[in-house]
Amino acid sequence: MQKILIVDDESIFREYLRTALDWEAYGFEICAEAKNGIEALEQAALHKPDIALVDITMPFMDGLSLTEHLNESYPTTSVVLITGHNEFDYARKALKLGVEDYILKPFSKDELVLTLLKLQKDHQKAQEEKSTLKENQQLIKESFLNHLLSSDYHLSEAETSQRMQQFGESFHSPIFVVACIEIDRMDSKWNQVSERLLWKYAVTNILNEALEETENHLIFNGPEGRIICLVEHQGNDVCEVPELAGYEKLCFLIKKYLKFTITVGVGRSQAGYQGIRTSYLEALEALQHKFVLGNDRVIAYGSGALESGTQALYPTEVNEDLLVQLRMHNGEKVEAKLEEIFQLIREQRLSLDYTYVISMGLISVCLSYVTETGHPIEDCFGEAFFPYSEIKRLESIDVTALWIKKLFSQALQYTGKHRKTRSSKIAQSAKEYIELHYGNSELQLDQIAQQVYINASYLRAVFKKEIGMTVTDYVTHIRMHKAKELLGKGNIRLADIAEQIGLSDPSYFSKSFKKFLVIPQVNTRTIDCKRRTANLRILLESLTYSIIRRRLSFYTQVVKH
Repeated sequence: MQKILIVDDESIFREYLRTALDWEAYGFEICAEAKNGIEALEQAALHKPDIALVDITMPFMDGLSLTEHLNESYPTTSVVLITGHNEFDYARKALKLGVEDYILKPFSKDELVLTLLKLQKDHQKAQEEKSTLKENQQLIKESFLNHLLSSDYHLSEAETSQRMQQFGESFHSPIFVVACIEIDRMDSKWNQVSERLLWKYAVTNILNEALEETENHLIFNGPEGRIICLVEHQGNDVCEVPELAGYEKLCFLIKKYLKFTITVGVGRSQAGYQGIRTSYLEALEALQHKFVLGNDRVIAYGSGALESGTQALYPTEVNEDLLVQLRMHNGEKVEAKLEEIFQLIREQRLSLDYTYVISMGLISVCLSYVTETGHPIEDCFGEAFFPYSEIKRLESIDVTALWIKKLFSQALQYTGKHRKTRSSKIAQSAKEYIELHYGNSELQLDQIAQQVYINASYLRAVFKKEIGMTVTDYVTHIRMHKAKELLGKGNIRLADIAEQIGLSDPSYFSKSFKKFLVIPQVNTRTIDCKRRTANLRILLESLTYSIIRRRLSFYTQVVKH
């Protein structure tokens, strides 16, 4: 809504202008009226009108003098002169003074509307250009400040000071402190970028209020969605932990009025513009400790809150105990053991890297358990399960503890639901009997069935379903593998090998062994891709677990020394 000031010494004409149009319908409002130039200047100072409708002939100060004063004091106010025919020469003179337009008396409503709408459009265009220019200047400024935080910044102190002055910023002290502010769980709270920007803007405004007693500070959007606060340090010493009252007040106000929490990491005081990056890196390191210390707090680099415990040691046998409880299917003890591990991390304030190593080791224990029970990992956790990427997105030790407990619970529920059936136990028993008695030349289906207490027909069907081959084929399979082992030892006759594996006819053994050595051509199109993916993932998990065990051992040795 654009504001209009009416200036005319005749009250009847002022009333006519006030009632001539539905001003609001056209996007205008009458903000004030004046009967001469002196009153008009007083009203202009109070209301800052966008447009002034000014009569030329008035007492005390005429319209031309008023136009000069308005152009000097309020250059964004557009002046439209209203004049009679005999004053036309004055109107032409007024145009040279910067009058936007003039209207000759008498005039129609349409003429007035067209004049005002033209000015309205010009004002909107000017406002948009001003806004765009301001936004561009802000972007350039933020780009420079982000560059100042980066490792490739190379301008000298004098050049940096000059650039700061170009952006309207002036610092007197050569010592600075940087704070990094994160909105806790911002990505999960708001999906839209516009929403995140809105709440960051709100945090920035409250931060300005919280730091109102601080003489010189600069707030801008930093890397990775954080809010950066650059403060001119009032002390003279370098590497001091700064005053935190303003940031603590900020946390309180955000929680009270915006109903969410933030975490603030604060670096120590550092000398010169080159020291800004050092303080920034310290603030980032302090902020990372929210993973263990928790959200909704101010964490200062070099403060007592970041001191590690006196015995920052993680016993490597804990994972072995955990695996035993998993094998025993004891859910309560598994959860208690996990809680004990994460309580150890909290109490000893282990570093973020060490905490990640421990967490990934726990994941590997869980995956190893699922694998050793004979189940594909993706069947238990889904094909889109990538734990080593997902854990990096968790924001705190408490969230991580809950996530890992859920992982173990899911593994126990899955393996409990898919425990071996009676038929699989029968097939497994028959398989184990064959592996022990393959050397018996009388070994037959009936004899094996008798040992597992079922009839031969049922064993034949069950074994084929569970093992994937017939009983006879499996007997031959085991015998050929054992023969291959014996041949590898050397200096053993084929007849002796045949006898040891339960084949009395060396000739039959020779033919069977040749068939065994022929590697069949595999049609790659028939490979079960899902199973192949599972096998590959199991291999990777096994390798990862091995690496993590070595890392844990290394960390333990470092801590001990």
